[in-house]
Amino acid sequence: MKRFVFIFLLLVLAMPALAGSAAIETKLYFGLGMPGGGRVSERQWTRFLAETVTPRFPDGLTVLSGTGQWRDPKGQSARIISEPARIVIIVHPETAATAKAIADIREAYVKRFRQQSVLQTDQPVNVVE
Repeated sequence: MKRFVFIFLLLVLAMPALAGSAAIETKLYFGLGMPGGGRVSERQWTRFLAETVTPRFPDGLTVLSGTGQWRDPKGQSARIISEPARIVIIVHPETAATAKAIADIREAYVKRFRQQSVLQTDQPVNVVE
């Protein structure tokens, strides 16, 4: 809980730079299950966040824990798969540099943890202090 509060405060501190302006809220959904069994450990996740995500968005972001579920369209059965997940929320200006940074994060996670994808949603937001 303390870590969530710390990360939330970092995000709040970054908001004055965007206050009163239009921005994009990006949510990235990282499944922690790994193909063939096993899962991304808390230590592996923390290292990925520190080495890959934070350097690209040092002004702030929010990390939430969750549980995701999905059905593999290429799978042999119609079984629903449930797995722990991390959701990273980043509020940022809409620029080519931020789009590339987000794409690099997604690509790094897919490669490092042998994932099919990292889900990304974007929506315009008006930042109000």
